[in-house]
Order: sequence, then structure tokens, then C-alpha cells
Amino acid sequence: MLDNEKKSLIEAEEHYRHLIASKLGSIEQGAQTLEKSLWDKVSAVLNSNFGLWFLSSVFISGGATMYQITQHHYETELAQQKEVITCEFEIVNRLNGMGYLLRRANTVGEAQFALTSITKSLGPVSSEFEHVNIAVLYFKIYQLTGIRDIEMGNYVRELEEINLVIQGENPKAAFNGADKKRLLEIIDILQNYARKQIDNRKKQ
Repeated sequence: MLDNEKKSLIEAEEHYRHLIASKLGSIEQGAQTLEKSLWDKVSAVLNSNFGLWFLSSVFISGGATMYQITQHHYETELAQQKEVITCEFEIVNRLNGMGYLLRRANTVGEAQFALTSITKSLGPVSSEFEHVNIAVLYFKIYQLTGIRDIEMGNYVRELEEINLVIQGENPKAAFNGADKKRLLEIIDILQNYARKQIDNRKKQ
């Protein structure tokens, strides 16, 4: 049997629980009423002339902004692709010229002239690249595409190093056969790589 004090304590706890539950219920009901009232007001405003004007302004201006952003992105991407293709064709053009002249070179002077295309174009695809070093053209493609082939970079560096040695030699001396063979090998490798890159870009 529970004594009177314990009974009173239990009754007080039950009364307290009932009171808390009642308050929570009224708070929840008030929140629902407030939410409904708020949405009713928002709906009324949106259905009014002002609301329709506001929504149309937001969508029209937002749509125009999205269009401008998309158009700018497209134009930037198109300009970058155009510049990459121009660089690639400039590289192929120079390699073709070098290969053609080197195969016919018998003296160091003729080889020096053939290798002029490393630093400037004898017949540029684009005038802006006429005096641009071939290594810079490769770097520009890397900047625009993010694609870097380390092996090809090593071949370009070797091409430049051999050129520096040849440029310091006597122009009237006979062109070294080993140098000629190695230069033509490097040019052939770079030509094949450049053509593959152009072909892959056409398929994209």
C-alpha cells in the first residue's frame, strides 16, 4: 500500500506531465496555425498583380543572366579551342618545314637555316605565332587544355639542345650524319604526336 505522501507525489507528477503535454500541444497547434497563416499571406501576395510582376521579373532577369553566363562560357571555350588548334597546326607546319629542309641539308649552314623554325616560323599559320618559340607553343597548348605529355616535352627539349650545338658550329662544315638522323627521328615522333592530337580533337 502506498502512503498518502507517495500518492500525492505521484498525483503531482501526473498533473505536471499532463500540464506539459497540454502546453506542448497548444504550442504545436499555434505553430501550425502560424505556418498556415504565413503561407496563406505569401500565396495571396504571389497571386496578386505585384506577385506576378515580381515573379516574372525574377525569372526573366534570372533567365537572362543564366543565358549570358552560358553564352560567355561557350564563347570562351570556343576561343580556347580555336587557339589550341592554331597552335597545333603551327607546330605541324614548322616540323614539316624543318624535316623537309633537314633531309636536304649537307652543310651546317643549311641545317642552321632548317632549324630556324624552332624559334620562328618561316611561313606562319597565324601571324601572332610567327616569332614564338616552338617550346612556348607546346606550353600554350598545355595551359589551354591542361594536357601535358612529359615524353614529348623531353623530345622538344632535345631538339632545342641539338639546335644550340649546331648554331655554334662552322656554317661551312659538313653536316654531321648522326645529328641529322637524330633530328629527323625527333621531328618524326613530334609530327606523329601532333597529328594524333589534331585527329582526336576533330572527333570530339
